[in-house]
Amino acid sequence: MNASTRWAIALLMGATVFRAQTVLFLPSVEFLGGPAPDAWFGPWLSDAILGMLVPLMVYAFWARRGVRVWGALVIYNALGAFDYSHGLITQALHPMPVDMASPMTVYAGIGVFLVCQLVALALLFRRSIIDHFLRSTLSD
Repeated sequence: MNASTRWAIALLMGATVFRAQTVLFLPSVEFLGGPAPDAWFGPWLSDAILGMLVPLMVYAFWARRGVRVWGALVIYNALGAFDYSHGLITQALHPMPVDMASPMTVYAGIGVFLVCQLVALALLFRRSIIDHFLRSTLSD
């Protein structure tokens, strides 16, 4: 695995750490007395959990090897991409109040990070990355 690919994956995954801040949005849903549609509770909760896992996943990417680690990274990035797509669908069906965020900001923000997650996922399927993680498994 070359250094630029390694850095790209780490930075793409690391950029999604901002999703952890959505824990602060949870009190904004209607059933908790806020202005945001209840439909946002699920995407925000999963965002918060996935965002809090970012440091652990980046650490695993840098420091650990093996097929299980590679599989965990693939699953994490796939779930992250799915969660972002869930956010886009939620915005389309249950728009966030404009006083909280403009629709363009929501779509752009989610869209950019969705692309980051998808590119990281695609890079994990490069032969050099797979070989890097499997090589340590075969030598154990």
